Parts: sequence; C-alpha cells; structure tokens
Amino acid sequence: MRDQIDQESALRGFLASGQRLFLEPYYRAGPDLTRHVDELQRTLETANLRDSDPLALDLRRSHTDWERVVAQPLVLRPNAPGAAQRIKNGKLLSDQMRRDADRLTLILDDQAAAARDAVGTLLLRAATLTAALMLLFGMSAIIADVVRTRTQAALERERIVGDTLQRAFLSGWDVCSYLRVGTAYVSAARHVAVGGDLFDVHRIDDHRCLLVVADVSGKGLEAAVDTAFVKFSMRALVEEFHDPSTLLRKFNTSFIKSTRDETSFVSLFAGVLDSEGLTLRYASAGHSPVYVRRGDAVYQLPVTGPLIGLRTEDDFDAIEEKLSPHDILVLATDGFTEARDTAGIMIDDAGAMRIIREAPSQPQRLADYIVAAVTRASGGRIADDLALLVIELVPPEEIVVTPAYVGQTTLPQEVAAASPA
Repeated sequence: MRDQIDQESALRGFLASGQRLFLEPYYRAGPDLTRHVDELQRTLETANLRDSDPLALDLRRSHTDWERVVAQPLVLRPNAPGAAQRIKNGKLLSDQMRRDADRLTLILDDQAAAARDAVGTLLLRAATLTAALMLLFGMSAIIADVVRTRTQAALERERIVGDTLQRAFLSGWDVCSYLRVGTAYVSAARHVAVGGDLFDVHRIDDHRCLLVVADVSGKGLEAAVDTAFVKFSMRALVEEFHDPSTLLRKFNTSFIKSTRDETSFVSLFAGVLDSEGLTLRYASAGHSPVYVRRGDAVYQLPVTGPLIGLRTEDDFDAIEEKLSPHDILVLATDGFTEARDTAGIMIDDAGAMRIIREAPSQPQRLADYIVAAVTRASGGRIADDLALLVIELVPPEEIVVTPAYVGQTTLPQEVAAASPA
C-alpha cells in the first residue's frame, strides 16, 4: 500500500504541475509493488492460508486495473477528455485495494494471535515438563546417593573382611634355613578388596620345601575363600604326596568338587625344592611367570599342564630342574607379565626376564625392583594384582639355623594400609 500511495502521489504531482520530474517515484514504485505482492502470496501459501489467496489476487487485479485504466492514460495524455472521470475511477480502485489490505491484516493478526497462544501453551508445557524432569532427576540423585553410600559401606565391610582373610593366608610362611626369601604383593585397587593371588613356602622336612604361587579367578570374598583353600589344601596334600604331578592332580579333583562356581579356575605352580640334591621338581598348571636367574642368565620354566578346575581327568606332568647355589627363583602372578605401559604394550615374558636380569641379586631387593619397574612402566597404575616370591638357594656353608616358622613382617601394600598401628 505504501508503493500504491507513492504512485498516486507522483501521478497527482505530475497532473498538478505538468512536470514529468514528479513521475520518478511512480516508475520506481511500480516494480516494487509487483514484487511485494508476489512475496505476500508466497507467504500466505507457506503459512497455509489459502483462504486469503482471493484477497491477494484481488489486490493485484485492482492495481493492474489502476495502472491500465487510470495511470498510464493520464501519464500519456494528462489533458485528454475524460481525465476527471479516470481520476474518479482511480479513487474507487485504490479504495478497493485498501479494503483488501485491511481484511488481509485482520486475518494475519488473528493467525499471529493464535500462533502466540500455541507457543505460550507449548512453553507452559515445556516448563511443566522441565520442572517434572528436574524433580525426577533430583529424586534420582538422592536415590543414587543413598545407593552409593550403602554400596560403599558394603564394599568397605567386604574389604575389611577380605583384609582379615588375606592376613590369614599371607601373614606368614615356613622359614627354611637353606633359602633366602623376598616377597611383594601389590593390589590393583584398594576397593576391589582382596584378590586371588597367592604365594607360599611350606617346609616338608629338613631339606625339602614346597614352593607355591597361584592366581585364582575372580575378586572379592569368594576369591579370598578359594585362595585360602588353595594354600591350606596344598599344605595338607604335600604331607602325603611329594610328587608335584600327583599333588596337582589330587588338588585339581578336590578343587572341582568343592568349588561353588563352575567357572572358577586357578593357575598354579607347585615345586618341591631339595637342598641336598640341589633340584627343583615342579608341575605348572597354566602358570607361566616362573623364572630362574643363574648369574647373568635368566630363563623361563615351561608350563606342564592345563589350568586347575577344568576337567577332573587332566594330567599335570612334572619336570626336574637342576639347581646351583645362589640360583634365584622368581615366582610371580600374571600381574607381572601382563602389565601394560601407557601405550598399551605388555611387558610379556621377554620384558620380565630383562627386568629380572637387571635387578639386584638379593631376593627382597629384587622383588622390590620388579614392583618398581612394573609401576614405572604402567605409569603408576597397576591394572592387575601382583604377587611375587623370590627364592635364593643358599650354599651349605652360609646356612644359618632359624625357627621353622615366622610371621610375615611386611604386610601387602593394601593390607598394611588398612591395618592398625
């Protein structure tokens, strides 16, 4: 309508003065009006207001008639007969355009009001839903906090019980005068409670002892119970069966019959060390991280049988290894070889033998060196429990008589942290 008014004003100025200079707004506003009507029709179609299309068409038609019947003839012949009648007809067409524009404005205002109401309703619903969700999330957070608190309390109770059990089967071993012993135990995480790693030295007679290292599947109290079962069953069985092959076969049958979880298994190394014959006769049930260090040379003792707990008919071959004075045995769980560095690469057997070769020769210092090397390689984050038993065979002339049994003076890292002073 502004474009229409511009054209009418320009035409009146031209007719009053006779100066064609006044027609410049007339020529400029004509294409603008056509473009604006096109935009109006597209907008009505997009808004799905098809009932308003006749008004837009009538507005376009009235303007076209005004151009054809009124404006163009007056521009060409302003003083021609009938000019006054043309101006009167132009007034009627302009009034019709205004009526169409007013009706369109009312329709669009009604649609805008309806849209505002719809948006207000949606916003109210959204606000209500948001408040409901906030309330739900708040309640969920409270419930989660209660569950977390109870879970932490249950974990703490389990850890305390686990620590007690762990002290029971890691608090001491038999002392053999012909051995120097170093040990270490590092738990992967404090809140896992007790793990399933175990080492033990048990005196059979004056010149023979049983060496055991084992890794029981699982974590928590069930693994602790199985670990205690391994230790004390092996001690009881070796009193009757001195051959490691028979020892593991008997224990395998006993473990399968007694375990409550059919998926449980144990990797286990059992060796009978004879200080008089300077031999180690052993059987290894799927337990590979066992090494011998002789001077600057380090080699690995091979596995001789499957894991404990798979089948009652499994056999476990025994191998006799000839030893020399000052030979060092390193018995470890897979937390040693399967430790990964920050790039995800495992230490593996080759890396383990390199660490043992570079370590000090004293058993306890060697065990501490391994723990430090694994911790350093893994960036300070131990991913799996690590149990270490380091044995040095003492020559007869260096043997010092000691009591047959002593308590462990240094508790494992996690147990010691929870123990009272």
